[in-house]
Amino acid sequence: MTLEHPAPRRAKPPQPRGALPRPRLLSLLRGPERIVACVAPAGYGKTTTFAAHLGDFGLACWYTLDAEDADPSVFAVGLARALSRLPNAERLERALEDGASPRALARIAADVLEANGALLVLDEAQHLTHPLVEDVAREVLLVARVALLSRTSLVTPTLTTLGAQGDVLHLGTAELSFDRAEMSALLALMDAKVTPDEAQLAWSVTEGWPIAARFLAQVLASGRLSPSALRNFETQSTQLGTLFAYLAQEVLGPLQEPLRDFLRRSSVFETLTPDLLQRVLNEPRAATYLDALARSGTFLTREGGGFRAHPLLRAHLRAALSPEEARELARLGAAHFEDSGSHRLALHAHLQAGDVERAAALLAAHASRWLGQGRVALVERALRHLPEETMRANPELYEVLGDVHRARSRYAAATSAYDRAPRAARALGGARVYLDTVRPALAEPLLHEAQELGATEPDVLARLRAENDLNAGRLASARRRWPDITETARFALRRGHLQEAIERARSGARDELGGQREARGHREALLLESLVGALLGELEEAERSARSGALEGERLESPFVRSLALSRLGHVHLARGSWTEAGAAYEEALAFADGTAAPRLTAEPLMGLAFLAAAKGAPHARDLAERALAISEESGDRYMTALVRLTFALGLAHARHEDAARELRRASADFAACGDTFGVHAAALASFAVDGSDSSAAREAALARPFLLTRSTLLSVARTRVARAALLARLGSALTDERRADLSGIARELGYADVPAQHPGAEVRVRVLGRLVLERGGVEVRDWGRAKARDLLALLVAHEGGLAREAAQEALFPDVEPSVSERNMRIVLHALGQLLEPSEPHGYFLERGEWLRLKPSPDLVVDAWDAWRVLNAAPGSAGRAAALLALPERYAACDLDDVQAQAERYATRLPEALTTEAAAAFDRGAFEDAARLAERALLAEPAHEPSLRVLLRTWYALGNAHGAVRAYQGCERALATLGLTPLPETRALFRTLVGATSP
Repeated sequence: MTLEHPAPRRAKPPQPRGALPRPRLLSLLRGPERIVACVAPAGYGKTTTFAAHLGDFGLACWYTLDAEDADPSVFAVGLARALSRLPNAERLERALEDGASPRALARIAADVLEANGALLVLDEAQHLTHPLVEDVAREVLLVARVALLSRTSLVTPTLTTLGAQGDVLHLGTAELSFDRAEMSALLALMDAKVTPDEAQLAWSVTEGWPIAARFLAQVLASGRLSPSALRNFETQSTQLGTLFAYLAQEVLGPLQEPLRDFLRRSSVFETLTPDLLQRVLNEPRAATYLDALARSGTFLTREGGGFRAHPLLRAHLRAALSPEEARELARLGAAHFEDSGSHRLALHAHLQAGDVERAAALLAAHASRWLGQGRVALVERALRHLPEETMRANPELYEVLGDVHRARSRYAAATSAYDRAPRAARALGGARVYLDTVRPALAEPLLHEAQELGATEPDVLARLRAENDLNAGRLASARRRWPDITETARFALRRGHLQEAIERARSGARDELGGQREARGHREALLLESLVGALLGELEEAERSARSGALEGERLESPFVRSLALSRLGHVHLARGSWTEAGAAYEEALAFADGTAAPRLTAEPLMGLAFLAAAKGAPHARDLAERALAISEESGDRYMTALVRLTFALGLAHARHEDAARELRRASADFAACGDTFGVHAAALASFAVDGSDSSAAREAALARPFLLTRSTLLSVARTRVARAALLARLGSALTDERRADLSGIARELGYADVPAQHPGAEVRVRVLGRLVLERGGVEVRDWGRAKARDLLALLVAHEGGLAREAAQEALFPDVEPSVSERNMRIVLHALGQLLEPSEPHGYFLERGEWLRLKPSPDLVVDAWDAWRVLNAAPGSAGRAAALLALPERYAACDLDDVQAQAERYATRLPEALTTEAAAAFDRGAFEDAARLAERALLAEPAHEPSLRVLLRTWYALGNAHGAVRAYQGCERALATLGLTPLPETRALFRTLVGATSP
């Protein structure tokens, strides 16, 4: 055997130009699976994605197969060529020269790949399914990292076995297709000037098909196509069909004429089935043709019980049909769909056939069900193609049109459409608009009118009126009208039962992600979950829900949902203390709300902005609050009125404004009137914080809602842990011993053994690693008063348990007369006390007297103490590796003997701890972590041989011989400066692993 065949170019990766970065795909490819099976038809970017990101996979080789690789000898030689640049690939050359069998060559290739940790990409891997070559490929697949890129399904015994073992990552069209964000990024990359809505339209038309998306981006950027031409491509495909002729030719070129004609005539229909095409095309071989086209992996894909071509391919094919032929085929298809009860497909066919009257009848009969399934685009597209005279002849369709606009958050347009519907539909539709936008005062008379006119079933009206009562804060009335409303998340929220509310919201949210459905506006479970999470202080989950809700709003094309999601994200940022981010989210929420004609949607972001302005003492804060209150009061939503008033009052309280107490009383009254006990409790605790009023109500609130003191929440009056601890101490001091004892559980959650008798209201941080720093309340101390105060602080840190005052005095003033040193000691101790405790209570951080010490407390953070706990933790403990890597190398400089001794112990212990942690990482196979830890140990102590030995073993396991040599030589040089050489065991290990005869 020789290396003359196959062609050398097949062993080189393509060089794609202008490829879009795909971090979403890369995150999938970095999973634990060893084999990637990437299967998709032409144009899905399999080759481009892997070639463009090849450098992200570390060492990688490429081989493109073709029909010749069905010969195992050709495939084996191709492997040898692809691996020729890897270390130790000369083994393959020798084996070739010795005439090794294809399977033997494949085994050597697998060894070389595994030893180097290299990835092998096999493009056009559908050729591997040939029985003769599958046995050869098996040798590689069982051992090495391999990416298989194929146009057709890969089904082999080896892959089946590996898949069952969890070793195979399957990527298909769903993963390879561009998502909305990637489509927008591609349009920007191509410099196509489109709006966000037009980018969404481009994604919808291409369905993320990469080749089509790239071509569309090019023609949009060149101006050859207007985005408006994409809106009606299903029924007006001539321009698109002509424009995409080149793209379609790339796909259709190899197709034989009978199949091409079959595909062209079937392009009238979205879903293809044998019985449909047998009847419409009079083609008895329809099933055979469909199966053949699907097997090619290019023209059709199986979907449900039928087959489907890409919309752009269909648009091109339909353009080749005469209008008369297309209408006749559509007419025959409509008859077939009607007979089989496929009303949705019949609607589409009737529209293509020009039978608008029958299409209108189908819409009137079925649109409500389709909208409930989330098929808003289907109904909207159909309505767009009905002439105005057809709409006027079927006025019930204006109700359908209103429902479409309402689903798209176009409430002004929805109201206009309902106004043209019959009277009962007009009343019911208008009421639904006000239910969606939470305007119960306006919904009430319309619901009454709808009931009088019998606009819908009594049980449906009962649910709608109950929801309106809930929106207005009339919980008892809502329960009477529809008892089941008590089982909803919104009812639980507005009663103040937050735990019940979040559990129900989470249950509902599981059904919302993905799939066809209609947008639910303020009822979206994900967004309810986010709001309740912010109220409870479960901020990470609340943020995830808000961001997921925003993506759902984008997917459902609902500005209302996107605006509300941004408001909820703003609440999370506000609760977390990230006020700049909160303000940005609220402003963006207002921007999305502007086009919805839903004033109530602006109340939440205005509420958040009012808090931020009030907390900063801005003069326009009240104006923002009044705007939010006016919207809430005009809508008749007393719960929202109470929430706005309380949030604004908390902002005033933060700024210590004199109006805070009055606003809190008004908020409490509003919450009590609408039956929300949580709001009453939050206001009670805030009132006590503001003016110390009603400690009993505050105690009751703290016991009922302990998270208001243990977490940062949207409605916490104390925004930091320290502020909450200080508030707890104040509350405890206002109560009797017996009543104060009830709060001890809250104290323990905050880190205290019991309710603090007093609290300084600030946290103190001491750093002695790197440089000596003292921070109080987040502000670094610059003026120490007395220089020796720094030394005394360092000495107290070195003695965590404290030391005798006499010993400290001797350390600070060793050669000074006792009377003078005593006086100096008093001055220095006072100076340090003033820095740590400038106001009452004294003795909270610093114990004075005959024994001196820094008093342990959740409010005192000393970096050296934390460091020693990490250093002394067991190797492999959770979080220890990251904590060790973050530790500084040295103590701050200090002349005191005790501090210097502690610094020397730290300098010795740090590389030891890093080394033991590196060894633990190595033992569990985390070689990259082991390398980082061992390298960090050698950075701290370049002559530390135990670290070197772990690093040598790690570099060997990672196949990095050069790294091992560099590490050995660096340590060798460091030892030489000390007049030393590596120990025999270190030299022996180096020779064994690297193969050197002498180091």
